[in-house]
Amino acid sequence: MKLDILLATVSGYLAAFGVVDRPQTPKIRDYVIEHVRIPGGASGVTLDAELTLPAGNAPVPGIVLITGSGPQNKNEELVGHKPFLVLSDHLTRSGFGVLRFDDRGVGDSTGDFTTATARDLASDAAAALSYLKAHPGILPGKTGYLGHSEGGYIAPIAQTMSAADFHVYLAGPALPLIPDVMAVQVEDIARAEGSSEKTIAQETRLVADITDALAKTENVEELKTSIPAILERSGATASQIKDNVAIWATPWARAYVHHKPRPLLEALDIPVLALFGEYDLQVSAKENAPVMEAALKHPASRTQVLEGLNHLFQPTSTGRVSEYLKIRTTIDPTALNAMTDWLKVVTAETKP
Repeated sequence: MKLDILLATVSGYLAAFGVVDRPQTPKIRDYVIEHVRIPGGASGVTLDAELTLPAGNAPVPGIVLITGSGPQNKNEELVGHKPFLVLSDHLTRSGFGVLRFDDRGVGDSTGDFTTATARDLASDAAAALSYLKAHPGILPGKTGYLGHSEGGYIAPIAQTMSAADFHVYLAGPALPLIPDVMAVQVEDIARAEGSSEKTIAQETRLVADITDALAKTENVEELKTSIPAILERSGATASQIKDNVAIWATPWARAYVHHKPRPLLEALDIPVLALFGEYDLQVSAKENAPVMEAALKHPASRTQVLEGLNHLFQPTSTGRVSEYLKIRTTIDPTALNAMTDWLKVVTAETKP
């Protein structure tokens, strides 16, 4: 049982303490930096955020960054990489205002992440966009959401609460998380890490069993009994059971088993850029890109699979999760340039 393969490992701390160099992490940020605290999407939620703006007085287009799954800080930090810090630096130097924030209950943000569903997280992103629209340094008619991974699920929900003028999805799924994305993810990661076909079949079955439990169970307390029973039958260790119960016996998981992303994507009447990595083992480009392309209706929308990149948009030839730590690049320039080239077109005064 390897459903814990995506959980934090000790190796990640090596990068965090500087053993592995991260050359893209900005050392000098010579632009406007504002530390702000903004109301979140619910009572008792205050988001600790940073807004970066290009130097000068003219208002610019603005973007809210939405993190991927799990409790994330404003840099979306993992295994020593700070993707959202790198991304905000690149976008700000390219002429955009960028607002990024600690998830509720993370860092200096208040609230409880453990009880939050995708809709709750979307309400925080929507509150952040409302703040951005009202900022004097931002053009209120040229604002957008940029979501990575689960952030691609959250942005279309947030759109129904506070409407943006464009979206960008980095490895944003177009298929349901449970079971579609998870089933392919577990199979692809296990195969890349050298698991036997028997083990892969067992893990795929485990995803199906957990999906069934989530769909049938009425409340989280029941899941705290049914999920461990499923994991025990699969041969999981006590540690694996504890870690997976923390993920699956939650309001977050119960909500996602019923979440259908495609209708929300089809309802968007704004431009969307959806980028996928060719070797993404967490959100399969092969499975998700065609569905995304078919769902997006605006003529300026674009779906693109970037060659040789993984789920974090790092260069790779395998996509293996265990390589995230070892790869020095945080976000490949190909992905950064694809974003800014498209954004400059859709936010131009005169659109083609």
